[in-house]
Amino acid sequence: MNTTNLCWIIMLNILSPNASSTYQNKISKSLPSRMKVCTQVAKEAINQNIDPILAVSIAYHESRFSNPTSSKGAKGPLGVLPQYHCPKTGKCDYTQAGITALKKWLTINKKRSICKALAQYNRGFKGKCKKGRSEYKYAQRVLDTYFELKYYNQEACFSDQYAD
Repeated sequence: MNTTNLCWIIMLNILSPNASSTYQNKISKSLPSRMKVCTQVAKEAINQNIDPILAVSIAYHESRFSNPTSSKGAKGPLGVLPQYHCPKTGKCDYTQAGITALKKWLTINKKRSICKALAQYNRGFKGKCKKGRSEYKYAQRVLDTYFELKYYNQEACFSDQYAD
């Protein structure tokens, strides 16, 4: 799936048909900048040999493709904590830092447990992929989005009960 298609598909989640017209107007005005952020996330993931669908799924849940600063100090579309993932001096590219952080957690977990890597992306080394924990819920939301995007409009996502 190319990055433009990937980003348009995820934008469908942001543009909910059930949302108020005020919300839809507000969001529609920000679509060009959100598309740009989404595309940057996907391209940086490709540059670092990370699945762009996974990276886009994280950015969707972290920021809806904006560049916020959270109450805990996380910044950018991937919600990175600069003190852990940015250079000590100079400017930080938050998209690059977020993908680098994701790559670190995937590497530490040897890609065996994407759930655990996502839990640690969210919570650090204390992150566990165990039911009842907030980072587990985060990981499950990201994985749900990941599989929705990965299998978007493909036969593999449909049950046999609907076959002819």
